[in-house]
Amino acid sequence: MTALLLILVFLLFQTFVLLCCVAAGNDAASQEISDQEQMEFIREWKKIHCSSPQK
Repeated sequence: MTALLLILVFLLFQTFVLLCCVAAGNDAASQEISDQEQMEFIREWKKIHCSSPQK
């Protein structure tokens, strides 16, 4: 009986963690910030690698 209760508590905790991860992944504001950071990185990379004279 104790083992069954421990398994049930463990599964409930895992479900809670999964739902938290899903909720965090669907946050529109954090996704927009991530997109902006990626675009800034690409712009800086292009400045360094694409504007240098070809040898």
